[in-house]
Amino acid sequence: MTEKDYAPLSQACVRGLCDKIYEKRKFAGVEIEKMVKDFSDANNTNQIKRLIRVLGQELMSSTNPNVKNGALMGLSSVAVGLGKNCPMFVGELTHPIVACLGEGEARVRYAAVEALFNVLKIARGSALVHFPLIFDALARLAADPESQVKQGAELLDRLVKDIVTESPTFDVAAFVPLVRERLYTRAAAARQFAVAWLSALDAAPALPLRAHLPDLLDGLFTILDDPHPEIRRMCDVQLNEFLRSIKKEPQDVDFQAMINILITHAQSPEELLQLTAITWIKEFLELAGAAMLPYASGILCAALPCLAYNDDGRKKIREMASIVNNQLTKLVVSESVEAEAETENSTSKTEKTNVVEDVEKLTLDEEPKQEVAKEEKPSGELDLTAVIGVLALMLHHNSVHTKVAALDWILHLYNKLPNQMWGETERVFVNVVGCLTDAADDVVRRALAVLAELCTCPAPGAAPPAVCDLESNPYYFKFLRALLRLLAADETLLEDRGPFIIRQLCVLLPAEEVYRALARALEAERDVRFAARLVDVLSALLLCAAELHATRLRLRAFDHPATHALFRALHGSWCHSPAALLALCLLTHNYAHCRRLIATFGDLEITVEFLTEIDKLVQLIESPIFAYMRLELLGGAASAELRGALFALLMLLPQGAAFHALRMRLHAAPATAALLPELGAAAPRPDIDFDALLEQFRRVQAAHRAFRTLDRADRPL
Repeated sequence: MTEKDYAPLSQACVRGLCDKIYEKRKFAGVEIEKMVKDFSDANNTNQIKRLIRVLGQELMSSTNPNVKNGALMGLSSVAVGLGKNCPMFVGELTHPIVACLGEGEARVRYAAVEALFNVLKIARGSALVHFPLIFDALARLAADPESQVKQGAELLDRLVKDIVTESPTFDVAAFVPLVRERLYTRAAAARQFAVAWLSALDAAPALPLRAHLPDLLDGLFTILDDPHPEIRRMCDVQLNEFLRSIKKEPQDVDFQAMINILITHAQSPEELLQLTAITWIKEFLELAGAAMLPYASGILCAALPCLAYNDDGRKKIREMASIVNNQLTKLVVSESVEAEAETENSTSKTEKTNVVEDVEKLTLDEEPKQEVAKEEKPSGELDLTAVIGVLALMLHHNSVHTKVAALDWILHLYNKLPNQMWGETERVFVNVVGCLTDAADDVVRRALAVLAELCTCPAPGAAPPAVCDLESNPYYFKFLRALLRLLAADETLLEDRGPFIIRQLCVLLPAEEVYRALARALEAERDVRFAARLVDVLSALLLCAAELHATRLRLRAFDHPATHALFRALHGSWCHSPAALLALCLLTHNYAHCRRLIATFGDLEITVEFLTEIDKLVQLIESPIFAYMRLELLGGAASAELRGALFALLMLLPQGAAFHALRMRLHAAPATAALLPELGAAAPRPDIDFDALLEQFRRVQAAHRAFRTLDRADRPL
């Protein structure tokens, strides 16, 4: 090329600029700097543009690295020569320099870094109009394999950060998509670069980076499972900084825009990510309060499974999840409190409206008008359908702690929001009944508490009854029928868990009502073998369980029409088990009926199972439970009938341990003398048709005999 082709550069200047010796290039750069100063003083912009084009296009198009390095030094010199006028040409200067950052030759990339540093150092804030281009270049340099280039890039990166943080006009909204894109990359250098930039901008109070946190949060949490510990640590530190700033100024935070991101990451298998997300949720619940209620189903979906963690490594996650669960529970207030709050808000709004109107009248002609009051945002509402869906899912979790927490939640919702929960009762009922077969006592106990609440919860709009009216609730008998089906389907469940379930039920609901309803259901039971087994369980509990102590005392007194009605109700189903029926008659002092029942036992099929139950009855007679009855052998109005019943029972027994024990007891009693005085007036004779009851017993036992006959016929020979 001729000298004219490089104008305004001379051939000598071009040769010096492209020389491989640095000192010659530097000398040529000084010459260009002086030339540009003269052009700038003369306001000769055409020559300046011509010079930049020669350096940035013609020389830069060369494949010779020395020529490229010379062009880069020349562009740096132009920037120095322009000085305060550099902003006018910052685009023409930066674009060719940035293009060289992708060169394969490391020394060219280093020279480009150096040139861009010099240009930006002079241009400062005016270069930010080209920030996306510069930021992309910095991101690529962060992953440069050459250490010298990387060191230079770090200085350049620091300079750009200084320029950005000192500029009040920096467009943070335009910056966020650029950095967000790099948060999702798998490249370690790009992630580290992005987090470092967020840290730098977050440290600048003038830049509103925190307002854009909803757009950045997901990417930051994604980095928490990065395989590189240093990157995870950087991200964790920055997230802690963001959370600290949120706690300082919660009124400016869009919690709703971020909570679903936290819910998603709180279900991650990676421990640091999960712990951090759960911790954020805890703080959001504390700061935002009821505004988080619409997201309760997601929060529960994230927190409740964490209660299952029992290893030391995830202990903090479990503890934080427990706190989250408790916080969320406290946010659900009763319907009456909500109604009061709505009334207060309505009153408050009316008062505020009146105040505003009064102020507007006073300041009608004044400028500017002052805003007196702003209407507060309403608190969030609970999405009950979604919450119940999550809780139903948690009832099938393999953790006892998770299932217990889910059942506690359901019970809490019925206590606080009974009217709203009525519509969810069918779905709750189906899922909770299944928990009765759980192996854990705590789960069964909580499930029974929920079912008891269902049985006592009035329909919406109905006034709570003065007394517990279980029979008016459609779920009471439905629950008992479901319970009977579960016990009938699994003999092991009946034997191992049946007594526990019934005892707990008698604590939660009136014991007499429970027994009355079970007795009614068993009367219609077609599986008479199951009915007999369950009656044996119910009888044992009635005679021995502490939970039925009050019921036992009332039956023993047998001095009230209600007690007589209970006896009649139990008698029908107790007919399935002769031993249980005898025990009931002995408990209620119906000794004459007892003796007549024993007289019919000769017509029954005396099986080993039957004799075993009679043997247990004799043991009960010798136990403290029937101490009062043994004392009646010493005298009184019922002594003779009692003796007759016990002697009839003795004649029924084979000569074994039970036979000898009962015979010794009867022989120890005096033959005729009444050694004990009558205590008070005799109880009124009950209005009970014992003949009908005896016939009822015969019918039930005939059904048992027919059942056994069919059972034997169905067995293979």
